[in-house]
This record gives sequence, C-alpha cells and structure tokens, in this order.
Amino acid sequence: METYYGSIFNEVFGPVMVGTSSSHTAGPYRIGAAARMLLKGEIQKARISFDPGSSYAAYYKLQWSDRGFTAGLLGIPIDSEGMTDALETAREKGIDIQFVKEVKENKEPNYAYLELTAENGDRLALGTTSIGGGAIEIVEIDKCPICIKGDFNTVFIYLGEDAQKDEILNLAAKVIPEEFRPKESAAEDKSILYLETRAELCPEQLAQLAELPGVADVRYAGHVLPVLSRFQYENIPFRTAAEALDFGREEQIVGAGELGIRYEMARSGYSREQIMDIMKNIVRVMRESVKRGIETFTDEKVGGLYPLRAAEMYRNMHDGKIKVADIGVLNDIVCVAIGVLESVEVERPGAVVASPTVGSVGILPAAVVYLGDYLKLSDEEIAAAMFAAGSVGIFVAHQATFGGEVAGCQAECGSAGAMAAAGVVEMMGGTAQQAYTAATITLQNILGLICDAVSVGYEPCNARNAMAVSNAVSTANMVLCGFSVQIPLDETIETMNRVGRQLPSCLKGTYGGLCCTPTGRKIAEFCENNG
Repeated sequence: METYYGSIFNEVFGPVMVGTSSSHTAGPYRIGAAARMLLKGEIQKARISFDPGSSYAAYYKLQWSDRGFTAGLLGIPIDSEGMTDALETAREKGIDIQFVKEVKENKEPNYAYLELTAENGDRLALGTTSIGGGAIEIVEIDKCPICIKGDFNTVFIYLGEDAQKDEILNLAAKVIPEEFRPKESAAEDKSILYLETRAELCPEQLAQLAELPGVADVRYAGHVLPVLSRFQYENIPFRTAAEALDFGREEQIVGAGELGIRYEMARSGYSREQIMDIMKNIVRVMRESVKRGIETFTDEKVGGLYPLRAAEMYRNMHDGKIKVADIGVLNDIVCVAIGVLESVEVERPGAVVASPTVGSVGILPAAVVYLGDYLKLSDEEIAAAMFAAGSVGIFVAHQATFGGEVAGCQAECGSAGAMAAAGVVEMMGGTAQQAYTAATITLQNILGLICDAVSVGYEPCNARNAMAVSNAVSTANMVLCGFSVQIPLDETIETMNRVGRQLPSCLKGTYGGLCCTPTGRKIAEFCENNG
C-alpha cells in the first residue's frame, strides 16, 4: 500500500465551520454532503442510526451531529448561519430526518448508518464513520464494503449480470479525462466498481458511463475535502519531524514555517501564492473569531447553565480594577482562547477554524493570531507561523490521531498546543529545531490527558484551551532561551498515540472522568433538557 501524505488544509486546519465539534458536526456534515451527491434526487427522507454505546448516541443533539448530517444532506454551506437552522429548514421543506439508536455490528465510536430516500424514489444506504478533525470514511454503500475519504471525486458503477469489468474500465477511460484508480466490491446480489479520480465529472459524462454495456446504475460524489489527493506522491519532502529537519539542512531552510510551505506546495500541487492565500483566509476567520470571543457581552448561557465569561474576563484584565498577577500578554491570550471556544457554544455561533479540532479551537487563534497581531506582525508572517504549526500537525496526522475519542484530550488540546508552540517560535524568529523542540515539550507536558467533556463541552474544554495556550507560549519562550530535552518530537507523538490507545474507552469521550461525577451527571441531564 502506498504511503499516504496528509494535507495541512485537509487534516490539520479546517474545516472553516459553524458548529460545536469537528468530529461530531463537521464530520457528519461532510458525510451528508457526500450522500447528497450520491443520492440521485433531492432528499425526502433520511433514517440515520448509530449504536447506543457510540459517542453519537451520547450527545448527537448537543454537539450538533443532527444539524451536521441534515445541513450536508440539504446542501447548506457549513460556514453559514443556515447550519444553525438546518433542522428547522428540513421540517419547513417537509423532509423527514430521523435519528435512531440501535445496536450496530460496527463499534467505531462515530459510526452511523444512513438510509436515504429521494423525492423521485431513489434509495441509498451508506455506512460511515467520522474519524476526527472533520475527516471521514464511507465504508459501505448499498451493503457493499468500500473505503473512500472524500479526497477524490468518485464514481460508483453498479454492474449488471453480464458485465465485463475489463471492458467497462477500458470504455470508462475514454469518458474520464484524467487518471482514475479502480476498486471493486460486492455483496449479496450486487457488484460494483468504484473509480476515484481528480477529474470533476459532468452530468453528460456520467450519462455516458451509465450507457456502457453491462452497467446497471451509476452514482457520483465529488470530493468533500478542500485539497484533492494523488495516486502517487512524488517529491513530497518529508513525513516526520526528523525527515523535515534533514530536508531543512539539505535545502538550508532555517524556519519551520518555510518547511510547512514547501510541504503543502508539494502535497497539493498548488503554487506558493495559492497556499498562502488559503492560509491568509484561515488567519482572517480566526481573527474574526477572536474579535467575537472578547467583544461579545451577553446574558446567554451555554446549555442553559454556563454564562459566557471571556469578554468580561478580558475587560477585567485591562481596566485595572481587579488585582491580577502581571504575566503580560499571556493574561490576554488565555481570555482569547476561552472566548473563541465560547463563540462556538452560543445559540447562534459564527464561523471558526477547526485547528485541528473544534474542541481545541481557541488555541491557535490565541497563541498565534492574537499574539501575532499584538506583535504587529504582517499577515504573511502570521501565515508563515501557521505553516510552522501546520507542519507539526502533519507529523501528528501521519503518526497518531487528533481524535479525542481515540486518544483523549492529549490528541486535541495536546496536539493544538504543540502546533501553537512551533508557531510562536516561528514568529519570534526561532529555528525549525527550536520550533519542534517546543512542540515536543508542550506535548510531553500534556501526555495522558483524558477527554471528558461534560455535556455541551464547556467544562472542562474551555479551561483546557487556556491551559494549552499557556503551556505553548511558556514552552516556546523556554526553548528560545535555551531549554531543551532529549526525546525527539516523533517519539513523543508516537508515545501520545500509544498512551491514548491504552486509555480505557470511558476516558476518551463523554463517558468518564468529570462526566461521571454527581454534578457532571446533573449537568448533562440539565443541558439535555434545556439545550
């Protein structure tokens, strides 16, 4: 099997989204969006089911999984205010969307089975899973086992009894203008070919494929991830931190930001200008989320229970009426981190950038964007720092996970903190070695941190974002001033992954830890009834 290389814009930064969770909102959205393209007609009815023991079952309402699936099926943009009203929009259109808890053989924490009916009577069934950070896999279509990740355009060719596969593939090559990768699957009385390609197919081309001898039906879904993958990865400069540092020495590259830029140019095939424009837009959305977080004064309570405090905290830090320890801009940064995550949790949230998840969404905006603006850096300099952070994220994506359900909060706030530390070093003019050392120490400091978001995810997630920011900025300063460790970043990432997988499942989701305290149970019940 060929080695996979993740994209900074697919696996690390993004999606730009409205909602409360990358794995529970954005993942379902992308699944719904792919399903909408595969279904041959406008959605009329959807039955979406998941195991009672899954993480969906626990909080699919409070973490917006229901809105994510629905918005994707209806074609509502994920970064729009319409995400908030997706369920109401479906009801107004007379679309029946049902969410059902029932026992499943697939015990992946974010597995869901979709049974869809279109207005024209077309039916489709999909087995799906959200695997963290907005990444997805569709693992079954109409009972046939498959695996697509939304990083290619994919056409599904349903074969008739007398179909000649080789002949169909030869004829398909005359219709599809670029290279495609064929795979096949079968179940019961169905047999399919599915072809992944970078080419975008138009209705006329799909009609030509449907008319090929031996073809019974055709379905098609375009890519739902921002950057298309490739069949063969050539000249990708590195995959791990050790390889990145070797590449930097060979190319005489000093900073981790340039390493991140070189990586994404090679991975995506985009120009330097194109990837900088994408990153600058990410910086813009983060800056707007910072502004909302520290300027929004409201009496609204998250889940009907938690008052929003960040704007008040930020004001109190500045007006001098409350005596606090003078730790400089770090006092601002912790308020920003909390504020950005609070802006996700309000009744009508604005867009944020999952970085790498929504559970850790306040860390990069606070540690890199807010601090960069405080230092009066240009957008280009801040974007370079984000590429430094993104390179660390790629190392994690290749060697571990961002999923709290897989490895605990160390994979979410821990990974984001490590990324932020590298970004801060880059902004201060440090070397790639210093950036990755700071990332190493930041991640070491948070090893073993469980994921135990209580109900709506306000507690303890907001304070952990602030903790991770403090960890990242302080560690970056320590390294810039000479502190170091011996265990390298790649070994630390591997350890995080191993430790996370050794944690019991009750400590990797919304089942254990603080959730199991008497007050935690009361909070969950209260928020469920008032959310």
